[in-house]
Amino acid sequence: MAQRRLKVGVTGAGIAHSPDGRERWAVRAHIPALKALPDMYEVVAVCTTHMATAEESARHFGVPYAFDSVDRMLSELPELDVVCVSVRPVYHYEVTMPALQSGKHVYCEFQMGFNTMQGREIYHLAREKGVRTMLGYQGHYAPSLLHMRELVRQGFIGKPLTFGSSSFGGNYIAPRPSHHQWIFQTEMGGHWGYRSMGALERVMSVLGQDIAALCVDMAVKVPERPALDTGRTIQSDQADNMNYLVRMADGTMGTIQTCLTGWFGTGNRLEIYGTEGMLLLTTSIQRPEWRKETGLGDPTRGVERLYGARVNLERLMTDLTPPELLQGKFEEIPIPDRHVYVSGIAEGRATFGVAQAWAAFHKAVVEDREYSPAFQDGYKIHLLMDAADKSVETRSWVDVDYSSL
Repeated sequence: MAQRRLKVGVTGAGIAHSPDGRERWAVRAHIPALKALPDMYEVVAVCTTHMATAEESARHFGVPYAFDSVDRMLSELPELDVVCVSVRPVYHYEVTMPALQSGKHVYCEFQMGFNTMQGREIYHLAREKGVRTMLGYQGHYAPSLLHMRELVRQGFIGKPLTFGSSSFGGNYIAPRPSHHQWIFQTEMGGHWGYRSMGALERVMSVLGQDIAALCVDMAVKVPERPALDTGRTIQSDQADNMNYLVRMADGTMGTIQTCLTGWFGTGNRLEIYGTEGMLLLTTSIQRPEWRKETGLGDPTRGVERLYGARVNLERLMTDLTPPELLQGKFEEIPIPDRHVYVSGIAEGRATFGVAQAWAAFHKAVVEDREYSPAFQDGYKIHLLMDAADKSVETRSWVDVDYSSL
């Protein structure tokens, strides 16, 4: 029996012709991912702020309809099943709310709303309409992370005690094209620490616990960088270094560090230690050569690999091994095929993670089942960022208030 194909309209799909070959997210990730899932999805429309750019994108991808208005797209294509919101955060609300009002399932990039008030409205309307929602934390469906989450649930490490999450990259120190100016502006990107939201979601999803309290420091360490195409500089008031001390609802303690000023950064790392073992997820440094002329500017990011070990107390009691000899005694854990939902896309590419998320979302819509991360998770992140703001201001620990959920 053939699967039901969902009809998708993608917003924010204008081709930037970026000088560094790294295109807008909808162009280099969403549309290629959806096109790679032809049994699940049909991209029937693209929408940008100008008809010329919408038509260019539609021609490039072979999409039948182009629009310069979300309202017109919704009224002229009532058969749409899903709207993909891949615009700047300042515009998330004005695109997401009409889509929800029209009864569409919605994908939205993080952060969900421009602020917590908008996030609350979006979350409550989605719940009222009973539609499926998807938040853009694509790393959630990396096969290695899916398996890590599964092993934690199965008790591989026993009771979690502590964790460390870190991410080092050079996104906010390297020269950037001028069309990326918005990611450095709070007036366009929203919360000044929004680039740490993915790490917060990752920690909560893997541990299966909400963050109960936090102590946070954020700073703008590099306020400007050269623009690749104008000879000018790009100014920034978005935090480029964010550090969290956190306590989970079950008492697990940990740290989360997001650094966007790391030349030649080592990527993502998450290690969790429990009463019976440990797990480590880390980005492979080796990656295939990237040519910006291909793949619509989708550079490879490296593949996250999973390592771990379980303690054998009985053996330790007989071998009398000192703790120092146990350090680094972990091995790579193979990832079961069941965690790979898509084929034909190299796992290190951004398109792969997005396709994994879209494949999982299709199942949620067709089978009418819960999806995660959904808009409820997005609203939780807004509440976390409110607590983070208070912590930065008072330089103290702050409890996270989830009472408005």
